[in-house]
Amino acid sequence: MKSSELLKKTRLRRETAIEDAIMEHPEILGFPRALAIRNCRISMPTGRVDVVLLPRYGSVRLVLIEAKASLAQDAASKVVGQLLMYYAGALMLGSAGVHALQDFAIKHPERAQSTSWISPKMLSDGISPPAKAFEALYQGRRLTPSEVYLFVALDGEAHRALEPTLLALREHHHLHIGLVLVRGGQIERVSRPDSG
Repeated sequence: MKSSELLKKTRLRRETAIEDAIMEHPEILGFPRALAIRNCRISMPTGRVDVVLLPRYGSVRLVLIEAKASLAQDAASKVVGQLLMYYAGALMLGSAGVHALQDFAIKHPERAQSTSWISPKMLSDGISPPAKAFEALYQGRRLTPSEVYLFVALDGEAHRALEPTLLALREHHHLHIGLVLVRGGQIERVSRPDSG
């Protein structure tokens, strides 16, 4: 196996450990008993979100988490761009889409939390092709910015530029974006999106 392939596999295992810790303890992020879906797209033009939490209580309807091995090259800056892309996609979701995600997470919890890709067809209860599935997920009242929270989740200390960037996005753009630090399979620190 090439060294680049081995590095990628190691990074993926590290990111899976981050995701597992978050799905096991969403209450530490402020979302007790939240439903979870791993590795799915929430809109047609965006990539796959590492973890989607669906809070059962409060005004936040969707929490999007991008997990990164702290040594990954994109952990310092590109991760913010990924989250912004997912955020834009989340704002396309309607109430029908949120309900469909909740239903999938409740009816298929093992599948929802597996590392396998979750297709739009699965999320929309069998609608195909993907464009039609997303059309169904966009129905109803659209999510608002205040209903979507974002987290960067790392397994080591963040690059020195990351936390000041997240703070600036919170303070100047009112973006609900925070940081989670997971080490050894345990959530060690959370900087909530609604903190100063």
